[in-house]
Amino acid sequence: IERYDPEYVLILSGDHIYKMDYTKMLDHHKKMGADCTIAVFEVPMEEASRFGIMNTREDTTIYEFEEKPKNPKSNLASMGVYIFTWKKLREYLLADDADPASEKDFGKNIIPKMLAAGEKLVAYSFEGYWKDVGTIDSLWEANMDLLDPKPPHYIAPGAKVQNSMVSEGCEIAGHVDFSILFSGVHVAKNAVVDSSILMPGAVVEEGAEVHFAIVAENAVIRRGAYVGERP
Repeated sequence: IERYDPEYVLILSGDHIYKMDYTKMLDHHKKMGADCTIAVFEVPMEEASRFGIMNTREDTTIYEFEEKPKNPKSNLASMGVYIFTWKKLREYLLADDADPASEKDFGKNIIPKMLAAGEKLVAYSFEGYWKDVGTIDSLWEANMDLLDPKPPHYIAPGAKVQNSMVSEGCEIAGHVDFSILFSGVHVAKNAVVDSSILMPGAVVEEGAEVHFAIVAENAVIRRGAYVGERP
């Protein structure tokens, strides 16, 4: 600790399956002027009692942390992903190290002590797939999730895909030929994608055509549009 002097520290759990852009979480941490930012994931309310739940105000600041509450007040489950402002974290780590009764745990010791002391803790909502695979059952569930139409790609009846690479999360109802589709791409019914590269999250709406083009991330090719041409 004495030789370690970054501005921010990112703490991650090693037994979770998810994909996150941590720079967006860090931007939220800086914008809010937080001492600690905790990534949260919305779980079904009926399952909230299985998780550590963060209760927040409208501005995302956290006013209460409940570990597996019988009657949860919210469904924002802690993901065990934290960003700390280092000077503040250092203070609490040193105090925790000197406490013989501490379990040396972020969720059980550091976070509750910071809340009790009135430090500024905020929540960062994560949208996407997330699974805690700390048990054999949860590891089995995570693998079985691959059978869900959403995580892998889905090719609808009547769609046509040939000579192409299709990544996870794609949904195809149109025709795709000699193209590369990155994750989360949607190709609607009667749409055509030929000799093109579609970046993550791109959408080709019904009846639109894309030929010999590179479509940017999250771009939308509107219904009936015609993009690109043979060089």
